[in-house]
Amino acid sequence: MAALLEGKPWYFGLIVGVVIAVAIVWGMHYLLIADIDEQIRVAEAKIKELDTKIEQGRSAQRKLPQFREEVHRLELELEKLRRILPSTRNTEEIIKKIKSLVDQGDFVLHKLTFPKLAPAQGGDPYAEWPISVSVDGRYHNLAILFNRLSNFSRIMNVEQINIGALSVQTDRTITSDFVAKTFVYVEPPPTPPGQAKPGAPGAKPAAGGKAGGGT
Repeated sequence: MAALLEGKPWYFGLIVGVVIAVAIVWGMHYLLIADIDEQIRVAEAKIKELDTKIEQGRSAQRKLPQFREEVHRLELELEKLRRILPSTRNTEEIIKKIKSLVDQGDFVLHKLTFPKLAPAQGGDPYAEWPISVSVDGRYHNLAILFNRLSNFSRIMNVEQINIGALSVQTDRTITSDFVAKTFVYVEPPPTPPGQAKPGAPGAKPAAGGKAGGGT
């Protein structure tokens, strides 16, 4: 180094010294400080991610009362729908209701028949339950009976009405047979694991279908 600097101006040696010092500092930074900087950047990214998650949690916590209120509203709506279209027949409740209406209208009840519940048809989520009723009474009271049955808490339609005059008309003047049809919600059967629902993509065709092409 001394031979290189021999005969050179004094400041030439100073410049060489500065360059060497800068190279040493840069090398130390690259070997030590750069690794620390990378660790700091990773830590800052994690802190930012955690801050985001914390804010999301706080936001969800603020919305929790709103979610609870919505769940309560949906539960009330579901209870209302279950009264209109219950998942059970509630035979005793219907018997009490019809007998109460019959007594109020001063009818003579001859028949109240509850058939076996038929399966749901055509993929509908409900099954029809037609209840056969036969009474003697007065025409005006019969109209009131039909109206009150239609206002029952569950769906009930009056159908197949037959009215005839009584041969002896004293307290009651007519006899009537009709069907009070109600409905029962039917839970869909669970789909076996690995089997697609009918009509869904990938579902197998129904058994018994013929392959095309033959005569």
